[in-house]
This record gives sequence, C-alpha cells and structure tokens, in this order.
Amino acid sequence: MNAAAVRTNDFQVFHTAGARALRGESLYRTEDGRFPFKYAPVVGLLLAPVGALPLRVAKAAWVLASALAVFLFLREAARLASPPPTECLHLLAFLLLFPYVWHLFSLGQIDGFLLAGIALSERWANRRPILSGLLWALAVLTKPPYLVFLLVAVLAREWPRLLALGGWLLALTLAALPMWGLGALQSWWALLGQSTPDLLCSAQNQSLWAMACRYVPGGMGATVATVALGTLALAAVACWAAWAAPANARGTGTSAALAATALVSPLGWWTNFLALAPLVYGLLGSATLGRTRGMRLLAAGTLLGLAAVGVLTAELISRDAFVWWLRQRHYGLAGLACALVGLAARPSSYSQPMTTSSM
Repeated sequence: MNAAAVRTNDFQVFHTAGARALRGESLYRTEDGRFPFKYAPVVGLLLAPVGALPLRVAKAAWVLASALAVFLFLREAARLASPPPTECLHLLAFLLLFPYVWHLFSLGQIDGFLLAGIALSERWANRRPILSGLLWALAVLTKPPYLVFLLVAVLAREWPRLLALGGWLLALTLAALPMWGLGALQSWWALLGQSTPDLLCSAQNQSLWAMACRYVPGGMGATVATVALGTLALAAVACWAAWAAPANARGTGTSAALAATALVSPLGWWTNFLALAPLVYGLLGSATLGRTRGMRLLAAGTLLGLAAVGVLTAELISRDAFVWWLRQRHYGLAGLACALVGLAARPSSYSQPMTTSSM
C-alpha cells in the first residue's frame, strides 16, 4: 500500500458514505474491506453534502473545516487547563500536539469535529442543555466511547442535559429509518461487533486494550482485567484531583473523560490522543508554575517523553522503524503517562478557581 493511498482512505470513507446516502444506497458493505463506514446511519445522512462534491473539492473543504474545529477544541482545552497556560505556552502546546493534528489532517479523519463538539457540549452543559445534548449525541453516534461523559454529567447532576442527550439520540436514530429502516442499525452493530476484535491488537491501536494485548499474556480475560485496572486507576486519580481541588472539579472531570475516549476505547487510534490537549496545557503550566520542585520536574519529564514520542513519526524515521514503535504502543504509553500525571498535577499546581459557568 503506497503512502498516497494511506493518506486518503479515511476521508474517502466519508465521501463514499455521503454519496451513497444521496442515492439512498446501503452504507454498510462487505466489499469495502478494511475501510468500511463504521458510524451510525444518521452520520451518513449528515455527510450527504460532502458526497455531493467532487472528491478533491470535498477533501479541501473538509480539511479547512477540520482546521477550524481543531482551533476551537484547542481554545476550549486551554480554558480547561489547570493551571491556565500563559500566552507563551500556546505555541509549545501546539508543537507537542502537532503530530496528532498533522495525522488528522493528512488522513481526513473526523476526530477534530468530534472533539470540538464535545468540548463545546461540556461548556454549554448548564446554560444550553438542549444544544449541549445535540452535540454530545452526534459525537456518541459517530463514536460510542463518548458515552464516557455520562459519568461526568451524572456526578454534576446535569439532568436537563442528560434528558436532551436521550431525546436527541432517539430523534437522530429515527431520522435515518425512513431511508434505510431498522436493517441499517442491525448492520451497523454487526459491523462493529465483527471488526473490533480483529483490530484490538493492530499496530495503529494505542488504547489500553492494545497495550494489554502487547504486554499482558493470558488471553482476553487478562486483557479485560488489565483494561479494567487501568480504567480504575484513571478514574481514581481524576476523583482524587477533583476532591483535592473542588473549584476545578468540573474541568478535571472533562479532562479525564477526554483522555478516556482515547485510552479506554477498544479502538483508540493514535490520532485520538489529541484529546489529551487540556492535560498537555496543564502539564506545561505545572512544569513552570508548579508549587513544588518535584511536581515541576515530574511534569517536565512527562512532557519530554511526549515530545520524544512525537519525533518518532513516519515523516522523520523509516516506515519500518515507525511501525516497530507503534507495536510497542509508544503513543499509548506516553498518553497514559500524560493522563495520570496531568490529572495528579492539577491540585498540586498553581491554579485559578474555575467554576462550571466559566466553562
């Protein structure tokens, strides 16, 4: 497979799905091979305008819109960070996250839109619960792991938003039934069930599932136990950080949930680690403004590890060497370290109080 093919397949999936939706054709086909459309039927309907454009024009418009979405997400990530970043740290944060942003643009992936949508949904959780629920529902129907934000919403007692989420999930699901019927939903779930197990150990997968697959012997039972322990560790650190700094509890929960969408998801591709942006911003602040020397050194060391991982990209080293590093789950390990240290550093660093309404 040549490099050009690798760099266009993701967007071609969305373009093809949009074109099929325009014609009322089936979205889920076995002949699509390694690159099937894996999202809910209503997402195909939303992609119809993309499918109506010629491929090159559609790709250019998609990348420009993705750039705007990533900008919006990084702006929200900086708002969530604790301690809040100074102006001079914004460029450094972008450089650390650049490998993920570049990969997202080059493949034409959808994650920029999802991250911007869920970040805005979190910000509008109380003030605009109906719109917040819509953005959240769209993220969930595209990638079900965004349901992890249920825990944050329940703990924050955001009942109107939760009702809006349920209503929008039902409404958006029903919107696709006149065109494809219940069979499309069945095909979607069947596709997810069939394709996910085979991809758990893929080199591209950098989630806790893939790390367990690489480093924990003993089959699926041991893998599930390892993922459960890793998830509990992430949740425990987040809960401790929220308890230790209650003024920042809502931001801590959102930052932890964003990290979990990449780490806990069975298919956490390395581009998904762009979701670590709030914690990367926070680590930069902790490395410069941390209350203790030990915390500053720990934050700086974690960031150096992330920077080293960013250098190990296919653009800077040979393809074979890059694949070898992928199989060691270097993005996943660095992401896990950033998540745990970034969350632990929040209450130990200089921070300004952040209320829910400011988000």
